[in-house]
Amino acid sequence: MKGLSKMKKIVLALCATGTTIVATPAYATIEVSAPTNVGCASGPLAPPADKCAGYYDNNQFSTANVGAQQSAIDLLLGAGNYTVNWTNLTNAGVVVSGSDLTALNDLLTGASGQVVLGLHWGNVPGAAGNVSAFYLWDNATAGSIHLTDTQGYSNAVLYRSTAAVPEPATWAMMLLGFAGIGMASRRSRKPLLAQIA
Repeated sequence: MKGLSKMKKIVLALCATGTTIVATPAYATIEVSAPTNVGCASGPLAPPADKCAGYYDNNQFSTANVGAQQSAIDLLLGAGNYTVNWTNLTNAGVVVSGSDLTALNDLLTGASGQVVLGLHWGNVPGAAGNVSAFYLWDNATAGSIHLTDTQGYSNAVLYRSTAAVPEPATWAMMLLGFAGIGMASRRSRKPLLAQIA
């Protein structure tokens, strides 16, 4: 009986820790270190991005600059979580060339989940010349992302728009729950389903 009491205390302590993890906001606004001395602005976008990478000098959105695109997305998502394939992006119709705002809005209309967007600005106030920037949103509502200032906007690429990956705290709580059920059924003499019934 003593062992069971100790086990209950351990499970309760783990649950309390999991609750604390869940209560912590998972997607705080973070500004990653900038690859140039221009810095990464919050951006003329609504809602504000969770993370941004940039500015990179000049227009980076072409097959010749896949390395720079990959580096920026690795800063946002972590290395190995996304591979830039310019041919696939072009074939998917998620590359918008020129300052066509209608095409950009059409691109963003259905964007939701984990959204990674690259934008080129031909003339950014306070920035040194032409620059490119990369933005990440998690759990964005479809159609909610839009430009609030179109001055200098030139090109865009929608790298990713997917259902959001569960937060680490969610996974932790699920694993704790499964572990608790497993321990309870192992310690019990009756099958767990018989106890529930």
